[in-house]
Amino acid sequence: MLEGLRMLWRRDIRWLVVIPLLINVALFSSATGFAASWLQNWITTITTSVPDWLQWLAWVIWLLFAILALAVYAFTFTILANLIGSPFYGVIAQRVIATEVADGQSNLLADSGLLSGAWNSLVREIQLIGYFLPRTLVVGIVTVMLSFIPVLNLLAPIIAGTWAAWCLCLQYLDYAADSQGVTFLALRKKVSDNRLNSMGFGLSAMLASAIPLVNLVMLPASVVAGSLLWCRQHRDID
Repeated sequence: MLEGLRMLWRRDIRWLVVIPLLINVALFSSATGFAASWLQNWITTITTSVPDWLQWLAWVIWLLFAILALAVYAFTFTILANLIGSPFYGVIAQRVIATEVADGQSNLLADSGLLSGAWNSLVREIQLIGYFLPRTLVVGIVTVMLSFIPVLNLLAPIIAGTWAAWCLCLQYLDYAADSQGVTFLALRKKVSDNRLNSMGFGLSAMLASAIPLVNLVMLPASVVAGSLLWCRQHRDID
């Protein structure tokens, strides 16, 4: 992630970061205000509903549900922001791969038409949302149901955080995979085969996405980091 952050200021990448960044500032302002209000009300409701015999665990429950709320915020914000930024992020991935791999095919992709690459990235992003959305609704329903069951409600943040990390891992690896002509199904198999490392990357992306203001820069940094991870661990080498 730190390497990805440093690469954002390369001349051929910088303008692809600034344009979606300005657009996402407006999204960030409204989303963060809503999230802060919702988090305060929700955690207050949960902690006050804790039975007397679990009052000594109230602070643990508060912390876990704060983590759950951050996971929900990070996931929701990232999906919307990436939908806006996907035409730019796909081009970023191509240019990072061209630098990392330095072969003729990757350089050709990086120099190909920006409009066609941007359009393909937008279409692929919509496909990803089609995969994420129904499953996220199921996970959301399960976590909400668990949140009202004493003791079992401690599982809700773990389930939500794991799912968010999985989705963000796929999200940020997909820009590079798509630019290399790898299907989303094939990407999921590659990630599953290297689940531990992939989930570690997804968790890092989730934490970066959950920090207000910082997340505006860390979204494109995660695209770069995912492209680097793809080149070094997931890309097929002929």
